[in-house]
Amino acid sequence: MEKKKNSSYTTGERLTLLVFAFSVALYFLNILLGKASIQWGWDVFYLGNVSEFLLLLFASIAFVAAALQRESNTKQNNK
Repeated sequence: MEKKKNSSYTTGERLTLLVFAFSVALYFLNILLGKASIQWGWDVFYLGNVSEFLLLLFASIAFVAAALQRESNTKQNNK
């Protein structure tokens, strides 16, 4: 049997991966701002522990949603 290669992403997959990337980028930016404020005494706003947790939770949910959409599309294309 010949397997089809589907390397293009659907709109839903792109959107959830974009949300994931944006969330992870915000998380790392927050870490850098927190470190800079401690190291150099900057008075900048950065998220607290609970907000960081919620941001990572949101990022992981977006990543899992993208993976599940990809798997669903792959199964539908193989039928």
